[in-house]
Amino acid sequence: MRRDLVLGAAVGAVMVGAITVFARVFADGSWQGPTLVSIALALALAMAIRRLGAGPVTSTIASLVGFITFSYITHVETEGLFPGTASFAAYRDLLVEGVRAFREAEAPTEVLPGLLVIVTGAAWWVTFAAHELLVRFRRPGLSLLPPAVLWAVPLAVPLPPGRTWPQALPFLAGAALVLLLEPDADVVGWSRDRPAQRLTSAGMAVGGVALAVAAMAPAMLPGYQEPPWYDVGAGTDPRGYQPIVDVGDRLQLPEPRDVLEVRSDRRMYYRLAALDSFDGTTWRLGPSGSTSFRPNDEQLYRADADLPPEVPIQRAVEARAQIRVLDLENIFAPVPYQPLRVTGPARGQMVYSTDGGFVASAELTDNELAGRLVTGIVEGFEYGVISALPQPDPDDVRDLVIDPGALAEHLQLPAAYEQLGVLAEQIYVERGAATPIEKAFALQNYFIEDGSPFTYTTDVEPLRGSGALERFVLEDRTGYCEYYATAMAVMLRATGVPARVAVGFLSGTDVTADIEEDIVDPGSGRPIRTYVISTDDAHAWVEVLAPGYGWLKFDPTPRSDGLVQPPTEENLDPLLTIAERTSLGGDAPELGEQPDPREDLAGPEPLGPDGRPLDAPLGPGDGAEAGRIDAPLVLLMLIGVGLAAIAVRRYRERLHRPDLDLPDRVLAAQRRVYSSAARVGVGRRPHETARDVARRWSDDGRTDSAAAGRFAELAQAAAFGGELGADAGEESERLGHDLVAELTRSVPTSTRLASPVRLPAERIAGAGRQVVRRARHRGAR
Repeated sequence: MRRDLVLGAAVGAVMVGAITVFARVFADGSWQGPTLVSIALALALAMAIRRLGAGPVTSTIASLVGFITFSYITHVETEGLFPGTASFAAYRDLLVEGVRAFREAEAPTEVLPGLLVIVTGAAWWVTFAAHELLVRFRRPGLSLLPPAVLWAVPLAVPLPPGRTWPQALPFLAGAALVLLLEPDADVVGWSRDRPAQRLTSAGMAVGGVALAVAAMAPAMLPGYQEPPWYDVGAGTDPRGYQPIVDVGDRLQLPEPRDVLEVRSDRRMYYRLAALDSFDGTTWRLGPSGSTSFRPNDEQLYRADADLPPEVPIQRAVEARAQIRVLDLENIFAPVPYQPLRVTGPARGQMVYSTDGGFVASAELTDNELAGRLVTGIVEGFEYGVISALPQPDPDDVRDLVIDPGALAEHLQLPAAYEQLGVLAEQIYVERGAATPIEKAFALQNYFIEDGSPFTYTTDVEPLRGSGALERFVLEDRTGYCEYYATAMAVMLRATGVPARVAVGFLSGTDVTADIEEDIVDPGSGRPIRTYVISTDDAHAWVEVLAPGYGWLKFDPTPRSDGLVQPPTEENLDPLLTIAERTSLGGDAPELGEQPDPREDLAGPEPLGPDGRPLDAPLGPGDGAEAGRIDAPLVLLMLIGVGLAAIAVRRYRERLHRPDLDLPDRVLAAQRRVYSSAARVGVGRRPHETARDVARRWSDDGRTDSAAAGRFAELAQAAAFGGELGADAGEESERLGHDLVAELTRSVPTSTRLASPVRLPAERIAGAGRQVVRRARHRGAR
């Protein structure tokens, strides 16, 4: 009992050390309490079940029940004494949210509910696995594998700058404690006079790898907001061609940070991408349900030539912007819709897609690690963009009739959303809206007009789970831009109006210095202003398709600061924000009509069939690779650690041990024989004495009966203080060498190779059968 308590405490120490690195992943420490409670409860429950003498199957079932109870109380809104169907559905939604956030959120991130579910769940089951392997099965090396995996996960994400070695010390200290504790309670594992601590070969290997990783981590890990040396989930990572669609992650940062500096003669929204697929939870590029996206070759163009529009635009005005990245890491370059051309030296390192209308800093190529897209929009990156802002006459689009059949791809929804459709139709009737554009204005004004029941706030849970969208519109009515854009786009689609959601940034804060007032844009004649865009300006809005006139912007978000620029029925693209219009006592002036800026522009050639427009994609800079260790070198170091572990094991199991006194020398030979026998599947069984083992080996025809009997006689004498001759040590080593050879030859090669998997499986199956027999026996009473 005392030994189990000590080993259980060692498991707790390892787990506490393993989770310390998550402090650099989260923006605050609110994750620590629930995670530590999860570890403590999982460990206490496993130790209690072990104390009651239950087998591994019973322990697993009890741990599952405990985990469900813990999760129900901690993560789900409790509606009764016991969890029901709704509780499991809510937990499932949290898991989905957590997986999405794990793939898409930037570190350090807020402690989102979904991420907390994953972290506490992982901590619970890793603790349980480590306890069972160490305390029940006495496998110290294997018991370190689950915590080592948990500890290594944060090493694969971008971390803030700082020394990594101190973060490794808590885990390594706990691992060392486990390795130094002798797990074998059998008398043959102990000296007569002192507890002879020993290291297992598996423990040496795992510990050696952990030490190697910790030693190399400071050079391997990137700095803050630089790409990791290995991207978790690469290949299905939505960072491919998927923007960060949950703008709430940016809006809810502890402290806002400036991300862009823009010089332009007007305020504009800066779009990352337009998202056309809705899966009930998230808007994405590409087909619904996909986690990564790459346009077809005929939709992908080099950005160093003129860019075609997504759809034809009959009337537009030209707008120019010069953009400098302050603190933003992204694949997508924020640009106003509709970009016509990119200017500046960086344009040759960018591509443009007519599917989603985005400009990206790099192209997905086959030679990148696991298909991961290289991030190119980083601090100091500069580019210019010339855009065509759709400027149709309000009368031209007000009565525009759209054929739903020809635009089915922009009407798809994962569900019927009958309640939202009914509400939308009621709003249309009340406001006399009959055409698609009139309906878009009716819904936009329903959300933002004075007296609207909706409230803007970022202090809400993410819009996730079945029925969440209906609850937001019909009951809660509080949320941020993603909520409103999603609600309006779904309501439009549900009533036959083609719509989608765009994500990007608002126009930002005007920080123009007085000396810059005289700088005038030669095309428009208006002064060039300087705007700083921060994470607080992250935004989502709605775009409605007007065939022949482009995608028209609508903004249903009722921000209390008035920094949005929703269109009006008289001005489809106002120059001023609501706050500026209010301060001026009227609406923004109309944009002056200009000729179509796309006239006489030659269409660009699409990319070649190889899909590789960029020979040298823009990266974070030549210095980004400094101090990084190449993968071949890492592999060689790990191979070296493995060979060292094997050498240590061979040294520990060496045949001749003249350095030990006589009894210990005999017992060392016995340990070597038992260890070798276990590795080939014929090891000592529970409750067998040394003579019983020798007799079984002889009866099975595996060893010579006389040699096995003499070896058992020497071992029994050494263990229990019997009389040993002067040459007993050498004799036991010689007999042990012969026994190992005979036992190994007696087992087929295929059986020996399968033993590491087969033997634990057989033990678990045997424990399960024992539980069934006990249950039947009790039921028969």
